[in-house]
Amino acid sequence: MRPSRSPGWYWPWLLTLGLLATVTVNTVMLFAANSDRNGVAVEPDYYRKAVTWDSTLALQAESDRLGWRSEATLAREQGAEARTPSAGVVTLRLSDADGAAVTGAAVAGTLIHNSAPNDRITVPLKETEPGRYVAHSRLQYDGRWELRVVVARGSERFISILHPELASGPR
Repeated sequence: MRPSRSPGWYWPWLLTLGLLATVTVNTVMLFAANSDRNGVAVEPDYYRKAVTWDSTLALQAESDRLGWRSEATLAREQGAEARTPSAGVVTLRLSDADGAAVTGAAVAGTLIHNSAPNDRITVPLKETEPGRYVAHSRLQYDGRWELRVVVARGSERFISILHPELASGPR
C-alpha cells in the first residue's frame, strides 16, 4: 500500500524553487552589471559636489547674469596634423551678451562620452583668435559628447555644459 500525500504538499517546494530562481537571476544580473567597466559610472567626488551645491548654483547664477554664450564643435584632425587615428580638435566660441568676442580668458573643459563615462578627458583650451578657444585631444568615439566648460576672466566666472557631436569620419 502506497502512503497518501496530503493536499498541497508541493507548495513549500514551489515557493523554495521560486525564491532560488529569484536569487539566481539577481546574482547573474549583479555580476553582469559589475563586470562592465562603464556599467557603474559615478560622478567623481559627488559627495563634495552635493555639499557645495549652493556655491554651484551661485556660480550658475553669475554665469546667467553675465549673459555669455558658448558654442562648441568637435572635429577629427585631418592630414599631417592627425597625430593618431583618434586625434581630434575641440573648438569653443565665447561671446558676451552683446555678441562681442570674450577674449583673454582662461578656459578649461572636460569631455565625457556617453559610451565611456568613466573616461573623462580634461582639456585646457587656448585662445587662437578673439573669442575662439581650441584644444587638441583624443576623441576615440563618434557621436554625442558632453563638454563641461569653466571660464575665468579677471573676477568673472562662467560655466556651461554643451553637447557637441563628433560626426563619423576617417580615423
